[in-house]
Amino acid sequence: METVIEEFQEALETVCRISFRIRNISQKPTSNKSVPWWTQNLTILRKKVNAQRRKFQRTKDNDDLRDHRKEQYLAIKAEYAAAIRKERYTSWKEYCTMTSITNPWSGIYRILAGRDKRAAPQTTLKQKMVH
Repeated sequence: METVIEEFQEALETVCRISFRIRNISQKPTSNKSVPWWTQNLTILRKKVNAQRRKFQRTKDNDDLRDHRKEQYLAIKAEYAAAIRKERYTSWKEYCTMTSITNPWSGIYRILAGRDKRAAPQTTLKQKMVH
């Protein structure tokens, strides 16, 4: 009975090792963001913003240095926000310009961007005023 249990245990462990993806704890993913437009550059900028914020917040004794670090923090924060807006916009633009049957947004972007000028149908109010 013991040998049967040991063989079953080994078989079960082998199957689990094959079917489950085991990640080493020391391997930290560089970017675990779920958005498709997130880049390595944004990860680096985020870390810089957080480091600058911590520097600013921990400066308490020297008011001049605190003001200087606050300016640095706000400048890098604005740069980070602009980079996020740019990446998000370019990703959306790229997605919307794809022409495929599975992409329902492909024609909408051209209309919103002013590339596809279609005449708007007349409403009933306009039709009554014309007649």
